[in-house]
Amino acid sequence: MTGGRKFLQRLFALGLLLSCVFVFALTGCGTKEDSPDTASYTVTVIGGTGGGEYEEGADCTVTATLLEGEVFVEWTVNGERVSTQNPYTFQVRENVTVTAVTQKQEAEEGDAVSLKKSTGGNPIGGFGIGDNSYDASKDTTSDDLWQKGEKDFYTYGGDPSVFVTDVNGVETAYMYVGHDVSQTGSYNMPEWICYSSTDLLSWKTESIIMDIRDVPWTNTAYDSAWAAQVIEYKGYYWFLFCCWSNTGYAATAGENGDQCIGLAVSDSPTGPFKCYNEPLIYSSWTDNRDDETTGMPRWNDIDPTAYIIDDNGDGAEEFYVAWGNSNLFMAQVEMTESDGKTNGTGCDVILEVVDRSATSDTKNPVTIDRKTQTPCYGGDTNYKDSAIESDWDIIKLDCWRSNPTGNTFTEAPYIYAREVNGRTQYYMIYAAGWREALAYSVSDNLWNVHWTYGNRLMDPTATSNTNHPAVFDFGDSTYMIYHNGSLPYGSGYRRVACIAELEFDFEGWISYVAETSAGLTGVISKITDSFGVPVSHRNYTNPQADPDSSALYPLQVDLLLWDAADLDDPDDMLWEIEEAKYVPDSEDASFYVSIQSYNKAGLYISYDVQTGKVCLTQDALDPATAEAVAVKESMTFMTVAGKDGKGVMFRCVSDANFYLASIDGALAVTDQATPEQRTFYVQTETRNRSGEFAENNGVAVVD
Repeated sequence: MTGGRKFLQRLFALGLLLSCVFVFALTGCGTKEDSPDTASYTVTVIGGTGGGEYEEGADCTVTATLLEGEVFVEWTVNGERVSTQNPYTFQVRENVTVTAVTQKQEAEEGDAVSLKKSTGGNPIGGFGIGDNSYDASKDTTSDDLWQKGEKDFYTYGGDPSVFVTDVNGVETAYMYVGHDVSQTGSYNMPEWICYSSTDLLSWKTESIIMDIRDVPWTNTAYDSAWAAQVIEYKGYYWFLFCCWSNTGYAATAGENGDQCIGLAVSDSPTGPFKCYNEPLIYSSWTDNRDDETTGMPRWNDIDPTAYIIDDNGDGAEEFYVAWGNSNLFMAQVEMTESDGKTNGTGCDVILEVVDRSATSDTKNPVTIDRKTQTPCYGGDTNYKDSAIESDWDIIKLDCWRSNPTGNTFTEAPYIYAREVNGRTQYYMIYAAGWREALAYSVSDNLWNVHWTYGNRLMDPTATSNTNHPAVFDFGDSTYMIYHNGSLPYGSGYRRVACIAELEFDFEGWISYVAETSAGLTGVISKITDSFGVPVSHRNYTNPQADPDSSALYPLQVDLLLWDAADLDDPDDMLWEIEEAKYVPDSEDASFYVSIQSYNKAGLYISYDVQTGKVCLTQDALDPATAEAVAVKESMTFMTVAGKDGKGVMFRCVSDANFYLASIDGALAVTDQATPEQRTFYVQTETRNRSGEFAENNGVAVVD
């Protein structure tokens, strides 16, 4: 049987072999198909788009990329012209490199030209939040400048704070401002607004997170949605804010009617936040014991800032709050259980000030019973209820004794921390002096009375009497958000948030920061006359007049033509060329510009054809008035090609016979200048903060 099986197996194998030979003879079994694969070739494009892999005989369309100031000439292959069409379509038959040939577009003197303009930059806010989240029932008046997202309107807001967190794996910054709707020289802030960004370059509006009328203990006579900050702690988002207290309300009946630090909570950083029925910090707690004018309103309890020490050596989190005006206070707070039915939020927890004299275990701190206890104060001599430091529940910080004149603490504290040479250094950044600059002090210990003065961070801005910092890490960098009044119709009561990157030296000291119009996205320009002298403005530090003078704003600053070596600050000759504030009807906006000072954000080159005067000032008038249109005209130029088609001339919109001109070393607008006197040359940054400049003297010539 075994031999029979082997015979059959051999016979079967032979049959298979014969079958394969037969099939091979008929079909070429075991070889490639008769027709070869279709050939493919690579098209390389220099100076354009459309390259890639193409099958033989396929159509390829290439398109030249034109830089500003260029026109298309031809396509070449190996230096030989193949087409003068753009785009150009051809059949691919081989590997080929096609090159787009362009040339500078020439203009004749007086032709309209378009300059490269800066886009983005500061401010980073100033826009409406959209109809989806706007609650019309909370619209205070029909003309309160609340925008609902429509074009050509602005949303003003000051006292920024920032909270950074991870949202589905994406680092996200949330910015909070109090909404300014004032049309006078006083504050009117009915609500707080939240913006968000995932790159700090573009921001979107999220929501109104809380209305001042949602605070049960506030005095509704004041629309005072003042400075606030959001921070996450133990699974909740806490909103610390300040507003005036109502002496007729049960929880604040024994108060003096001054401002208190309030508390609200949410399960989302975008809110809505629900306010507790009573303040976190009562104004009566910080009543000015050293102030003889005790019957006058005081501003001690404003501008809260918060910081959480994740691990202070024992694994416990420690939550600190600082606040103040003139006097700077700090307390430790802790989350405790609360009666969710009576606290007004529906949340079963609340923050309370820690009773440090009764706390020995930081993991389980004891809090103050607000109904029966008053905090014990320490720190400054006049705020010392006990000589025993462990008794101090609230301390008064010293950020003034060692500070230079004009740099002492005024208000708007903001806590930040970073590692410096292996240790944690705490920073208290704040508004200093009046009108307000920004300065900072440092300490190795957050709970510390005496802080070491660091430096002035920023001079008073050109368009606001106050300022408010917010410092935070994002990505691998550290940034500061601040406010000014640089929007049209902006002021110290109609503010807007701006941003700057901070730089630290090896020992942790922060470099000085100039307010800028370019921020993180705009580009700056240099403008020189035909003789190579830069257009610049007079260097100054705000304020320019009596700080009590209501006539201080808007500022007017002299424009100059100075040799760069004589400038006090090289930034005084830097500008931001922007889209025009005013464009005549039916005209092409690309041929019009307005020119903003780089380091005095909100101030624009302005002219008066009646007097010939040129200055730097603000677009400060109410946009609803006819006078405001005239101001925008005076800040707008039409750009035309300069002498012999080189450079650029800035023609006045209000009178086409007048031009900006350099005459005997001075700037003026006149109808008598020679072509050489009215020709200027512009160089513009290639990208934000690159330090590299390229010629920018006009493109897109009109026949």
